[in-house]
Amino acid sequence: MRVGIDGGCLSNRRGFGRFSRSLLGALGRVAHDREFVVFVDQPSLDRVEVPAGFETVAVPVREAPSQAASAEGRRRVADLLAFSRATSGANLDAMVFPSSYSFFPVWNVGRVIVTIFDALPLIYPDLVFPNRRGRLFWTVKERVAVRSADRILTTSEVSRRDLMAHYRLPGDRVGLIGAAPDPVFRPSAPGPASDEAMRRYGLRPEERFLIYVGGLSPHKNLTRLMQAFARSAPSGVRLAIVGDFGDVFHTHAPELRAETERLGLSHQIVFTGFVPDEDLVHLYGRAEALVQPSLLEGFGLPPVEAMACGTPVLASTAGSLPEVVGEAGLFFDPTDLDAMAGAMAEVLGDRGTRARLAEAALRRSARFTWDAAARQLLEHLDGLGPKTHLKVA
Repeated sequence: MRVGIDGGCLSNRRGFGRFSRSLLGALGRVAHDREFVVFVDQPSLDRVEVPAGFETVAVPVREAPSQAASAEGRRRVADLLAFSRATSGANLDAMVFPSSYSFFPVWNVGRVIVTIFDALPLIYPDLVFPNRRGRLFWTVKERVAVRSADRILTTSEVSRRDLMAHYRLPGDRVGLIGAAPDPVFRPSAPGPASDEAMRRYGLRPEERFLIYVGGLSPHKNLTRLMQAFARSAPSGVRLAIVGDFGDVFHTHAPELRAETERLGLSHQIVFTGFVPDEDLVHLYGRAEALVQPSLLEGFGLPPVEAMACGTPVLASTAGSLPEVVGEAGLFFDPTDLDAMAGAMAEVLGDRGTRARLAEAALRRSARFTWDAAARQLLEHLDGLGPKTHLKVA
């Protein structure tokens, strides 16, 4: 079987890109009986790594999809067609889109698999798109992706049910695929390297802190996180908010900074900006807990990364987080400030609770591996029958 892989989001620094890169690497380890062709935009070619033995096709475009497919932007028609022409002439038995984020129309391809991580833009469009134009372009692209796909994959049972309901899809057309922490995320003892990592991001090695990792988008519910932190945290505890200020997705970083000032917490809350994995593993390892207050998550890579480091998770009950975190976390309604504050107070005030959750986190994280996710994708490819098209009501 000759399988095409969309590499248009491999250079993205958010979860879309991490999922695509990790899945591609795992396919290089476990799929030895198939040919893979990875289609990468020329602007990103020197920033992505394709497994040895995979064919790489460089697609000439004016703008990298990782930049063009933003909350306020749109991809040029000529760039989309460049990808379409490249795949149509590659004699593919199947085409896999690790994320609908960089989807483009395909033809002359046997079967199509598209991963859609969640129904967030359908449930909270005003929190995802800053304007109507961005929402319109996303809606058109996503519906074309759904209609084109022989199978849609998603990363949690909650997201599967949401997508089936919103697009009126039969259950056999929407399957599951896992995700996992990168191997760099593992327990590490405090030492000079972690001390230096903390100092780099405005934290003192001796201090206690909670950590949030992810986007700075409105649906991440960070304003409420800061308000709950103000209610519960002792004066000697800090909150590190790890998020990329250069993100192409909708963010409200200025509002978050203003809320920090309003709460009088500029001395306790630190915004680190983007943190590379080699430093992030140390921040996870030294944190009292990861707090994930999102209004909706399709999977939640930061929680499994934190768990792999032996760090407890305090998580919203919304979306996939209870499904993913399980017994390794404490949960709260994301709109209930008292409940969120109570979870933080419990893990900060009870060392026994933290130790119990940390042990459970390591056990739980072992369930998630990228090799298992790659095998799931191969099973979906093998299980597809003759070409059929999904119809969207």
